[in-house]
Amino acid sequence: MAAELTARQPGNPWRRLRAGLSRRVSSWVRRRQGSESLPLSLRAKRLYILPTSIGVTFAIVAFAMLLGSMNYNNSMGFALTFLLAATGLIAMHRCHQNLSGLRVEQITTQRAFAGQSLPVSLVVKHNGAGERLDIRAVLGQRRSQPIDVDNARPQTLSLSIPTDQRGPLSLPRVGLNTTFPLGLLYCWAWIYVDQEALIWPAPASDAPQRPLSHSDEDGERGGSGEEDFAGLRDYQRGDSSKRVAWKTFARSGQLKSRQFEGGSVSTSWIDLDSVPSGDIEYRLSVLCRWILDADAAGDHYGLRLPGLEIDPGVGRAHRDQCLDALARIPHSNPVTA
Repeated sequence: MAAELTARQPGNPWRRLRAGLSRRVSSWVRRRQGSESLPLSLRAKRLYILPTSIGVTFAIVAFAMLLGSMNYNNSMGFALTFLLAATGLIAMHRCHQNLSGLRVEQITTQRAFAGQSLPVSLVVKHNGAGERLDIRAVLGQRRSQPIDVDNARPQTLSLSIPTDQRGPLSLPRVGLNTTFPLGLLYCWAWIYVDQEALIWPAPASDAPQRPLSHSDEDGERGGSGEEDFAGLRDYQRGDSSKRVAWKTFARSGQLKSRQFEGGSVSTSWIDLDSVPSGDIEYRLSVLCRWILDADAAGDHYGLRLPGLEIDPGVGRAHRDQCLDALARIPHSNPVTA
């Protein structure tokens, strides 16, 4: 991302210098810390602290007051200068202590379509006494809203990063930082976790009509014919929402699915070879649209890709399995954050 920033600002030497310095520092920290696994605690050796712009101004003012007090031999000036210096030292200690000891329990990602933002959540907790205030998470160029972490229960920091193409996305380094208590200093920690998220193809907006190639199966064999009502059974993950007995759920609070006997099951296949033309990315976008449409209609469908066949099914878990298969098809350009 720093390289992209440099490319967008070719005539700004300060930005180029800062981007180059950021890459070198990041490389040094990565070699120093190595790959890490969760959960982990933020110990003192992995925390970094520097003054903010306000802190630099504060230090300059304190130093100017010291020079003035020495020049005029003003005892009240010395007292005020030492008071400001002591305040700065206490703020530095509290800022560092505010982040030290925090425990990162897990980093979770959700799936997203290419072009959308990928939601990322960090679960943090604190087992010591007191609260840890004004804690933020940083991922790439995105920052979370600040939260306060106490020792009662884990807290979640939520943020998102942009995506531009499908495929496995390697998460960049994750940062935790704070400027508590006075905003004079900035304390942060970097976390390098080898973790990937899957980015689905963006559904095509101009997809052709889904071909209705069906294969009918005997209802008794398939177990999901829809002619004669046979009763209720416990809801199972993957059951279509059209089969859920919502009235029963409203009365008893128990999620049940309706069963039918007789008739036949109509199974459709979504096949890459069915897409008439276009490059591979467009064809995968069309398949994505067909999968979403079939899922919304409650159809019983399967997916056929080169070297892979996913048996027909219904429900959100089946939909996600099919979309994951589309995302994992290799392409020439690797996806990086």
